[in-house]
Amino acid sequence: MYERRFYSDDPLATQEFDGATDWAEFVLSLRPPDPEHLTCPRTLRSDVRYLHHHLIVRLAPEYLRSLLAPEAGRVLVELQPFVTGASELPQTLYLLVSNPLLQGVVESLLTPPPVGSLRLFYEGKLRELVAFLCFAEPEVVAAHDDARLRTALEYLQSHLSEPDALQKVSERLCVSPRQCQRLFRVAMGCSPSEYLTELRLRRAATLLVSTNLSVSEIALEVGYLSLSHFSRVFRERYGKTPRAFRQSPTLSVEEFQVK
Repeated sequence: MYERRFYSDDPLATQEFDGATDWAEFVLSLRPPDPEHLTCPRTLRSDVRYLHHHLIVRLAPEYLRSLLAPEAGRVLVELQPFVTGASELPQTLYLLVSNPLLQGVVESLLTPPPVGSLRLFYEGKLRELVAFLCFAEPEVVAAHDDARLRTALEYLQSHLSEPDALQKVSERLCVSPRQCQRLFRVAMGCSPSEYLTELRLRRAATLLVSTNLSVSEIALEVGYLSLSHFSRVFRERYGKTPRAFRQSPTLSVEEFQVK
């Protein structure tokens, strides 16, 4: 395992790694591109530099295969031929670390505690990474009228300005953050963060057309600490900047209400 950091003006250059022969390699991106350009086209800009930060994990293929084989039926489809020995590992696997539980594993790898045996510690964490990265998540059946889910949705609607609203949602559901992600996907068709973003933008649009609050005040009211970030996300959703939307709204206040 090792860290790799570098700057480039091409946000996709981060994926261009030299292949490591005889190793199964996982490249975990620990930091997305510049906060103002979270989703970037492949363009070269001399005025923009992106910091790329990766944790690279390389395993002996036979060791990885030995970890996956006992539960081969649940291994990701693209890795099935590798597990059965029909082919080599398909390619270097490039992943963006977004799952909060996976983030915890990565952080502990980068800053290990004062344990008696670092060898055993790293081996255990490596197995955790494999458990997250190589297996399909089990299906979750969630009823649309689940009382816990309704409680969580109501909480989000009334706490849009709280920065830790997403963390508290899993507490309201009495499930882990990982289970919370699955419940939202099944019941709502989106992740908790996507649902919260939609709530925030609908509330912002309502405030723009029904109040005299400044755009900065509205951004804070709906949980955005960065005005530029708020403006970018709003424009992506409604096709106009907040100020342009206020002058010429494309929807009525009634259409902003959450169904």
